[in-house]
Amino acid sequence: MQTMLPRRSVVLGLLAGMPACVMCAEPNGPWLPYRLEDVKRIEPTGVQISRTPTAAMRRIEPVVQDMFSASMVQSHPPKAYAVTAVRMGVPPWLLFGVALQESKLKFGERTLPYPWTLCVRGQGLRYADYPETLAALKGFIARRVTNIDIGAMQVNWHWHGDKLQQPERALDPYPNLAVGAQILRGHFEAGGNWRRAIALYHTGSDNTHETLSRGARYADQVLQRLVRMGVPVSALLHSVPRPSSEASRAQA
Repeated sequence: MQTMLPRRSVVLGLLAGMPACVMCAEPNGPWLPYRLEDVKRIEPTGVQISRTPTAAMRRIEPVVQDMFSASMVQSHPPKAYAVTAVRMGVPPWLLFGVALQESKLKFGERTLPYPWTLCVRGQGLRYADYPETLAALKGFIARRVTNIDIGAMQVNWHWHGDKLQQPERALDPYPNLAVGAQILRGHFEAGGNWRRAIALYHTGSDNTHETLSRGARYADQVLQRLVRMGVPVSALLHSVPRPSSEASRAQA
């Protein structure tokens, strides 16, 4: 997604703006795979950097690489993604990889999905926190703009508004992850192939040469990033997890 910065400086909203109910500050919390004190944004030379997570910090483009230490890549990504993926029947690292591809933002030396992201008619926008992003989203909808990709998973309001239900829920990180995972699972069930499911998440269809090629490039980007992070992609692509509710019924 090509990103255009909003007029005001982007704040480290993932830390400062995340509602307390969905943000956990301890190591290996639901959203961050490392300690909060290790998180700092890269600033232009000459700009004073505050190590306080609530300080206003400016984004630097481009995101060049993803630096996850081997200790971070264990059995699961950050807990929020793992819990949602297991519940929806999607490989956890695959869900995290798609979120990275959709809304990645560089935090120091590491890259994470950024939930306060909108893409409006192809124009990427980052916001400081949930309230600011929600106000912008409601403003676009009020002007009858529906081609809006929302949140960490960049779920499209026009095509998936029935699943998102309302702007507040669409932007809430947990429902946003759940809807994204639901879409991925649906594509997998239709085709039985995770690589194709990733491609279709981006294109919606693969019935033309253009969409087939574009989807293949997207899937390659997602999977190559996971490989660079040390994720065993081959095993991931061959896994067939069941939604946790279905698994519970099977055990009963």
